[in-house]
Amino acid sequence: MKYGKTTNALEAIGFRQPMSGLRRSSVLTAVLLGILNFVAGKAQAQPALTPGQGATEQLFYLVLVPAVAIGVLVMALVAYAVRKFRVRPGHTTGPAVAKTHDRKLETAWTIIPAIILVVVGVAAFQTLVITDTIPQNPDVTVIVTARQWSWSFNVTYPNGSYSGPQSGAFTVKLGQVVKLLFESVDVAHSFSVSAYGLKIDVIPGHVNQYWFKALVAGNYEIHCAEFCGLNHYSMVATLHVSSA
Repeated sequence: MKYGKTTNALEAIGFRQPMSGLRRSSVLTAVLLGILNFVAGKAQAQPALTPGQGATEQLFYLVLVPAVAIGVLVMALVAYAVRKFRVRPGHTTGPAVAKTHDRKLETAWTIIPAIILVVVGVAAFQTLVITDTIPQNPDVTVIVTARQWSWSFNVTYPNGSYSGPQSGAFTVKLGQVVKLLFESVDVAHSFSVSAYGLKIDVIPGHVNQYWFKALVAGNYEIHCAEFCGLNHYSMVATLHVSSA
């Protein structure tokens, strides 16, 4: 009775007992997910520079948010289990009849991951359709030639006009569909425009293809992302996207 009266008195002046381990874990999980959603929203608010970049980033966040949520939930449950079931005075033995299986719980943790994998698989396929489907009638076709340690570009337009070879830079107009053909005359290189999230291997004896449509005007650096020799660091060029 004395303990009960003391507890009631404390509650009357605003004192509350500390939250249980499970409640603390739930609050922490909710806070972390809120921060993650805020960061993801901020990142997605930035305009995509190409359709491929936009589709890839959407897929990234579609995978990232559930992955972090599941990771945080698992860590919270582990922390709760460690705290609740640890050996301590008065709690040195487990239950007499331990529960070893739960059909409903096992069904849930099988079906829910399966649904997540199906959703991610469909989204990944849709992303590949955007990024890896080469347009049949591009506005511009660019043959990108890599050699130690420079890039050169041969640009062909649908009307038959031709510009090239251009060394160190090439120019396209805003909104043009650009098809890229990659070739190397010596060793393996890698064509990388980090602003576009674009990285394509350039292999001797094999022509790789890719495409993009610039959605924002500007100048974008091109680098070689595959070590190709002593002056690899100097293998830099520029993509100019003109607004007119």
